Amino acid sequence: MTAIYFPDGFSASDIIPRLLERGIVVAGGLHKEIKDKYFRIGHMGVTVIDTTTRHDLEKIKDALRNALNAAGYVNKTTSEDTN
Repeated sequence: MTAIYFPDGFSASDIIPRLLERGIVVAGGLHKEIKDKYFRIGHMGVTVIDTTTRHDLEKIKDALRNALNAAGYVNKTTSEDTN
């Protein structure tokens, strides 16, 4: 399982529905004090074992990148590197 913090200025409502549109189901945060600041991605069993046909992790990475872009997130590190 991986826990990912939302970028500053973004929340679950900005990202989670966009992931669902792309067929990716994630879970919300569990820790009461910070539950709205992050989400969880499960990756166990066949998800990580069958990397030749399923490509689950790549699908999740691509969907997350696209969801963030659709929500208006700009990766400042990447933007600066390409200029």
